[in-house]
Amino acid sequence: MSLYQKAFLQGVAKVFSLPRLSIPLILTLGLTLGAVLSVISISSTLLYKPLQGVKNEASLQTFEYRFKPSENLSVSYWNMRRLASVSEYFADLGQWAGISPSDQDITINNTLYATTRYDASSNILEVLGTELLLGDDVTVASPQKYIWISQSLWQKAYSGKKSVLGKQITIDQESFVIAGVIEDVMAVNSAQEIIPQQVWFINNLKEVIKAPANVGNIDNSLDFLILKSEKSPPNLAQTNEWLTDFVTNNAQGERVQRFLDFLNSADKEVINSNYRSNMLGESESLLTALFAAVFGLLLMATINLLNLFIAHYQTRTKEFAIQISLGASLLKVKTLVLLENLPSFLLAAITGLLVTGWALKSLPLIAGESLPMIGAIGINIMTIIATLIIVFLLSILFSALALVDIETHSLANNLNSSGKGLQAQSNQWLSRLLMVFQLSIASLLLTASVMLTMQSYQSVYQDLGYELGNTYDVTLSFADEKWREELADFEAQDYQNSEIKTLLTNVSNLIETNVADSKVVIPSSAPLSDRFRISAFRSQEKKGERVMYQIQNLSPDYFKRFNIRFLAGTNLTQSQINNNENRIVIDESMAKTIYPDLTYQEVIGKTIQLNQGPDRPPMIISGIVVNTISRAGAVGAYGLPAVYTHRVDAGRDGLQFSVMLPEGKDLTADMLDPELKRQFPGLTNLQVRPLNDVWQIQTLNQRVSLWVVVTMTVLTLFLAAIGVAGLTQMTTNHKKYELAVRMATGAKQTRLLNFILKDALWMLIIGLGIGFIISVFGYKQLQIYLEMLPEFNWLAMSALDLGLITIVLLSVIIPAWRVISSEPMRALREE
Repeated sequence: MSLYQKAFLQGVAKVFSLPRLSIPLILTLGLTLGAVLSVISISSTLLYKPLQGVKNEASLQTFEYRFKPSENLSVSYWNMRRLASVSEYFADLGQWAGISPSDQDITINNTLYATTRYDASSNILEVLGTELLLGDDVTVASPQKYIWISQSLWQKAYSGKKSVLGKQITIDQESFVIAGVIEDVMAVNSAQEIIPQQVWFINNLKEVIKAPANVGNIDNSLDFLILKSEKSPPNLAQTNEWLTDFVTNNAQGERVQRFLDFLNSADKEVINSNYRSNMLGESESLLTALFAAVFGLLLMATINLLNLFIAHYQTRTKEFAIQISLGASLLKVKTLVLLENLPSFLLAAITGLLVTGWALKSLPLIAGESLPMIGAIGINIMTIIATLIIVFLLSILFSALALVDIETHSLANNLNSSGKGLQAQSNQWLSRLLMVFQLSIASLLLTASVMLTMQSYQSVYQDLGYELGNTYDVTLSFADEKWREELADFEAQDYQNSEIKTLLTNVSNLIETNVADSKVVIPSSAPLSDRFRISAFRSQEKKGERVMYQIQNLSPDYFKRFNIRFLAGTNLTQSQINNNENRIVIDESMAKTIYPDLTYQEVIGKTIQLNQGPDRPPMIISGIVVNTISRAGAVGAYGLPAVYTHRVDAGRDGLQFSVMLPEGKDLTADMLDPELKRQFPGLTNLQVRPLNDVWQIQTLNQRVSLWVVVTMTVLTLFLAAIGVAGLTQMTTNHKKYELAVRMATGAKQTRLLNFILKDALWMLIIGLGIGFIISVFGYKQLQIYLEMLPEFNWLAMSALDLGLITIVLLSVIIPAWRVISSEPMRALREE
């Protein structure tokens, strides 16, 4: 058996015979590798894996034209009608297409299927490079009569039979003929999870462009457009020119200037990106941050283990001295050490892969719908290659640095020495240098993670300005778009007698009749909602300056039910609502915007001319309430003032009812669906959600970020504490003989502890000092590359430094005390 084989077998035996070295290596390195490999697996899938269903990725760009009513609110202007116009206006740039995903439940053969619904332009397959597997292409004439299904839905619902063509599917009480089968398209930017069961609704742009265009409505039904071209998309100035042309050609008379004034009153931005970057969205920045975090953790774990190895091999200097004296080269000794440690490193690699597999299987539970292509993420060949490379490089590094102090003259001295006290080989300069480096890394990582933790926590658990209670959001869609337009066409003065008012009252009565103890607080959205309505008016008090605001609705007990506090005035009474009085309630932001020099009480009774025209009377301000946040989970509030009115419109997204029940009571769609279908066949797609579920969905990304950064913070503190404690244990053990002599000659334990602290003080001061400097200046550099990082917070930094200093001092004191509290004679006999 060769010497190298013997070294490897000794390494296998050492896994079991020396657990104090092998177990920390396998667990620490394995768990850290698990974090690193998980990020590598996620990144390799999202950044490099071919996009399922999108074969033309290399030639695709995305184009966003967004209105910015406030600093933190950005709304897309696109819908199919505007896509058709842009496609003609910028036809020379290439092919334009659009696709919009949403959730859609359908019933096939009495079986309910949850599907992803795609509303797309008729050139979408050609632009994306998506394959049509069966049937007619989506370019057929009058595609509104047909529906296309995905391969997965075809296999699941129809067992892959070709006879599926021509069959009918009823969706929202409307029948569609199945015209074809399309491969599963999973790579689409979406706020909802993309699932393989899919249905396609196609819009022929040549027919769409003939339809009337509502130019003043910021529709947002398409978040972005897709351009298949090697040319650059239009810039902001060119897009603004298109908007002016679009409004001029599709509005009449005085409405042209009115719409242009409205659309130009908000800032706008154009965002161009490649298709994959658009699909990943904020996930790209998150991956960058995770890479930086796990790389820092890997460095810290490596430093900890290096100190452990250095301490171990410094106890074997006589063995190495004998080997070199017998003719072995230093390279051969290091090679033997490498082979001796290889089994432990291989076990750490296996542990890392097992942890990675578990973490990736848990990813859907942790990240939910916040990560695109989540179903395709798993351990792949790149993950395995990265594992082998990392383990191989660390093995070489450990074998080289663990014996960095060895040199022939010192080894000879060591052989001649009695071995008492601190050995000549153990100058510890490398361990101390590594610990200074580790503390600096820990300080930078902790700074970024603590800042992100504060930001995520404030975003998730911010004060919304109201209480959700046991409230349910009930939504309904219109089966007939023409009927919806008729409902929306009413005069404000005759609102109480309008058809929409009657419909809202009847549906509210149906809900309260069929659900015991229920109360429809308002036939509109609750304070927390996915819907956001914006309007604008010219303020006479601000010299004709246009003010943009969000429209919200009220009822007599709306503010009381949701515990929204009044700052001045009162809510509208039932009598005032029944009389259709021109009264409103505003929030404090609107009061400060319009009347900055008046007190809240002085604002009560003032008027706001929300609608222009001689027949549109001004609205009287009856009350002022606190600002509320209509969408949770945002880093900053939208910053738009709010106006509350009792007139509820028939929105493009359908009807919405806020229903409150006593605690412990539930509301489900089955309680309402049969009676709604019987009494109101024109209303479809009933959905019932607790507001708490809405809050959970809206805060999902921030909650995932919060848990990630908290985990990183805890791991960083843990590794820093373990590293300092390990180094203290090592240096104190090296001085055990000296300490024992001091104790035997009368030195008190507190004096010995002070002696050890002084010895470690310079390392702590330098490490934490450099870490503080790197944290302050390094964090500002990180902000340049990572937009997700919040502003630097000195208070958080001070608390962080104080906590880190406390942990470091405890990590020095606790292991040191264990040594100096032992019997001195026992320590002398051990030496």
